[in-house]
Amino acid sequence: MNTPTFKARVQEILNFITEITLGTYTYTLPLRNQKDELEQIAISLNIMVEEINTVVHQINFEKSKEAIENVIINLDENLQITSFSENIRKILMYKEEHLLGKPLKLILGDRIGLNEQIEKFMTDVGQYRLPISIELKHHCGYSWSGYGYLHPLISGEQTGYCLSVFKAVYCNERLKNELKDRKEGQIRYPSEYRSLLLKDQRDLVRTLHAYIIKRLDRPLPKLSLIAREVGASVSKMTVIFKRTYEESINEYHLRKRLEKAYALIRDTSMSISEISEECGFLSLAHFSRSFKKHYSVAPSKIRAL
Repeated sequence: MNTPTFKARVQEILNFITEITLGTYTYTLPLRNQKDELEQIAISLNIMVEEINTVVHQINFEKSKEAIENVIINLDENLQITSFSENIRKILMYKEEHLLGKPLKLILGDRIGLNEQIEKFMTDVGQYRLPISIELKHHCGYSWSGYGYLHPLISGEQTGYCLSVFKAVYCNERLKNELKDRKEGQIRYPSEYRSLLLKDQRDLVRTLHAYIIKRLDRPLPKLSLIAREVGASVSKMTVIFKRTYEESINEYHLRKRLEKAYALIRDTSMSISEISEECGFLSLAHFSRSFKKHYSVAPSKIRAL
């Protein structure tokens, strides 16, 4: 295949790989909903970026700190961009001439968030204080995803809006300095002893993660049974998993089930009861309590948005 669209997609993927090699793990590749080899590569790269981010930052949590990136976009009543926060230049690589006076949809992602719900969200603005999933486009075509609020701004007879989008990222000063050295041609390779995680620990975390993800439709067995299946002691398994994800195995499993439920509520017509069963909850009441505790809102409210 040698069409201009194919060539452009290949170049986009190559540019994205370059960003990864430079230590940038906060973006993802937008998916095109096409069943071809490039789409499979894009999906694999997005999964890989998430895994690299886990290894580099969450496993090395003593030296990495979580921070919140927040971008602000001010809009007029027609959703034309009137101003934006300075950090958009760094995060999304846009200049003033790229955005000022342009419609908001220009930088919204194609798959999720405000772009799909814009009309209803504008109708309901001010009624709901729930964050909405937002996908913003990087100047190079990557996706920067977070959660945002659209606030109405009223001044006299003028009406406008403020879109505030948040994303949790990890900062590691040592990594930042090593990447700076790399760009200056002074890279120093770490010794095997100082690697972020020993191979057997990485393998154990990978095995545990796969074990949990395959069981989002049911409760987990006892930790002793899990440890036997993955070939580790309970203490080693729980300590390494907690160090990696900053959650216990059961906490992580519950969160992933609730995230799956959220996606099913938002993207399918399945009933809340069916979703509760699909995500392994023993009763609808238990599911509703767990969901509201995690998201601070009842499952039915998510579907109403």
